[in-house]
Amino acid sequence: MPNSIIEKIKSDKVIGISAILVLLLLSVFLVFESRKVWKEYDYVGKSLETQGTISISGEGKIQSAPDIAQIQIGLSTDYKTVAEAQKQNTEKMNEIIKALKEQKIAEKDIKTSNYSIYPKYDWTGGKSNIVGYTVSQSLDIKIRDTKKVSDILQLAGEKGANQIGNLTFGIDDPEKLRIEARDKAIVDAKQKAKELADKLDIKLGKVINYYADSGTAERYLDYKVAPAGLGINESAVAPSIEQGENEIKVNVTIVYEIL
Repeated sequence: MPNSIIEKIKSDKVIGISAILVLLLLSVFLVFESRKVWKEYDYVGKSLETQGTISISGEGKIQSAPDIAQIQIGLSTDYKTVAEAQKQNTEKMNEIIKALKEQKIAEKDIKTSNYSIYPKYDWTGGKSNIVGYTVSQSLDIKIRDTKKVSDILQLAGEKGANQIGNLTFGIDDPEKLRIEARDKAIVDAKQKAKELADKLDIKLGKVINYYADSGTAERYLDYKVAPAGLGINESAVAPSIEQGENEIKVNVTIVYEIL
């Protein structure tokens, strides 16, 4: 047999053996990879390695004097007919609105929040009879000069309002203060994280998560005038109102990895 043919046969055998070896190695590799995958996902949501983390919370507070007040002023009028009840209620409410504008309350800061008409019943002999009607109207008032709150409460009573309440003091634009409170909360959380890491003898890694929630605590006052307490011809005494301070508080949570 010629040498060239013998050499070709030997070459083919080597190639065949090499191909078999490659296939065997590939099969072994695939088996190990499959076992690794099955092991990693043996349970849903469970990974081979769980990264150690620690969560630290911080709090930031900002105190600020309120720059705005809000109050609700209402009037209820009873009369035998709807038309007359509306007429009297409208006349008195228009006087209240006029007086508020004279106190430099802008038209955009006076909003009607409720207007209703409902009958009044009298139960006689087991029967209900309509004996009149009640017309009610409420205004939401925003007072931008908080020094005028007492005068406006007095004015509302003198002009015949018989429903006065829901007085609150707040911050007209609290976002800037929220940012300041958030920044203080972050500093607080970082300081706590450093102190805790020193005590536990651990090293903190990068921040892997961050949460923040915010809330504003407002002082709440409720000043009400009983229907029979103040009338259109009576003089009201200006109440003493203390506006105090408002507090804006933000809580944050920072999650660190543990190295």
